[in-house]
Amino acid sequence: MAIPHVSNDAPMTIDHRVVVVARDRHVGTLIADDLEGIGLKSRGPISPADAQAHAMSYAEQGIAVLLLVVDHDCAAGLELLNFVRNLAGVTLVAYGRMSDPRDVAALLDAGAGDVIREDCALIEIVARLRRSLMSVAGSAGATLVLGDMVIDLARRGVRRGEQALNLTRTEFDLLVCLSRRMNRVVPAPEIFREVLGYPCDGDTHVLTVHVQRLRNKVELDPSKPTLIKSVRGIGYMLIHES
Repeated sequence: MAIPHVSNDAPMTIDHRVVVVARDRHVGTLIADDLEGIGLKSRGPISPADAQAHAMSYAEQGIAVLLLVVDHDCAAGLELLNFVRNLAGVTLVAYGRMSDPRDVAALLDAGAGDVIREDCALIEIVARLRRSLMSVAGSAGATLVLGDMVIDLARRGVRRGEQALNLTRTEFDLLVCLSRRMNRVVPAPEIFREVLGYPCDGDTHVLTVHVQRLRNKVELDPSKPTLIKSVRGIGYMLIHES
């Protein structure tokens, strides 16, 4: 099942990464090694059980990643697709025997970037992986994912679970400002410059008002905030545990 080896006479160089997802660690290791042999930066193998956490982490960091799911059973790819297909910068490519056209159709309909049969010629495998990587690279960083909250930077929209949150321009910019510095204290003067567009004159009351309004929309219990914390005398920080 491993991808055939190829010489390094003309290695392909891609700045983004392929993460090999395989139930069989031995097979996954062989494929990861072969990917390196054709010039693709790879990680793994990791198990399907760990793939969701890895995909979420890459999405949060704005890193483009291709999950190469190595399995003869399309169910493995379908299960992971249900989780990753809404993550910007993450795409899934299935690789395996896939002898039944209905399996290929099911994966593509569910959002797979591609389905590669193991009997494909190496030149075709390389071309397909290159295309999928280039396609996903453009969307990396377009979405910030914080647990069940998704911040769509391109459309300037936020949803928590299935609920869309109606944020004002300032509230959205404030949330993005804090999210990009996750788990770090952001001083009030820095927030003023980036979000409000003018220097802080020492009176932070207006910022306090905006933060409270944002909490009212994004916190499960605004009276006991767990997401946006105040750091007395300094500023605010957004707390998120991966």
